[in-house]
Amino acid sequence: MLDPVEKSDFYPVRAMTPVTLSIKIGNGQVGGTNVTFDGTPLGSGPITNLPIGTAGQDLKDKSVDCLTTVRRQNPSSGKTSVTYTLKGGVQDQDFTYNDATLSQIGDRVVYDVSFVFS
Repeated sequence: MLDPVEKSDFYPVRAMTPVTLSIKIGNGQVGGTNVTFDGTPLGSGPITNLPIGTAGQDLKDKSVDCLTTVRRQNPSSGKTSVTYTLKGGVQDQDFTYNDATLSQIGDRVVYDVSFVFS
């Protein structure tokens, strides 16, 4: 297993408005994600439109943490990428990271990504 890919980004949110998170693993690879919000487990596995926060909750200065494990299954390429899509903030935004290449089928890498709501 490769060293984890560690990333952090800011996502501007609207006052008292929840956001949703979707995660897509690219390059023909497979995997899943464990998501925690403000230290509390929120979801795991494939993540699609996962709600973060509730109506009336201020998300500013809180963070969502994603541990995405990607396993190589594509025989023609060891490249990996993970796209995190946040919606409901000031502007919908995709964050794509493609920082690891796996050499053999079955190899894994963890993307340890945090988003701070600003």
